[in-house]
Amino acid sequence: MHKNRKTLFILTIILAVVFFVGFIMVLLSPKTLTDSAYDVVILLVSGVSIAVAIYSEIELNHESRRVEKMVHELNEMRKNVDNDMAIDKNLRYKLDKIIALDEQIYRKVGGRKKSSDLVKDLGNKSDKGAKS
Repeated sequence: MHKNRKTLFILTIILAVVFFVGFIMVLLSPKTLTDSAYDVVILLVSGVSIAVAIYSEIELNHESRRVEKMVHELNEMRKNVDNDMAIDKNLRYKLDKIIALDEQIYRKVGGRKKSSDLVKDLGNKSDKGAKS
């Protein structure tokens, strides 16, 4: 990108020199004043259009770099989210496995109900207490 900026700067200087040489040549030409005025206006319009084109290119270069940086950051975030989702899925699987083993141990050792049944019983008791 740095080379592009140098190239655009050198191109701008060359075009400015050509513009001023053309301007001087128009003023020194043996044409009438009206013809010279038309030539000066045409030269000014072309010079301004070249300047606007170069300015647009420079702005586009800045905007392009900014957008490229944002896309890179979004891709990094997407990778992080994918990694986090994989870790979350793994963790949920392991927690489900632990809960299943925990329920098996409680049923074998203490003869207790499943934890889901305990939650239902607790919900039923709180409903009965609220009705009283």
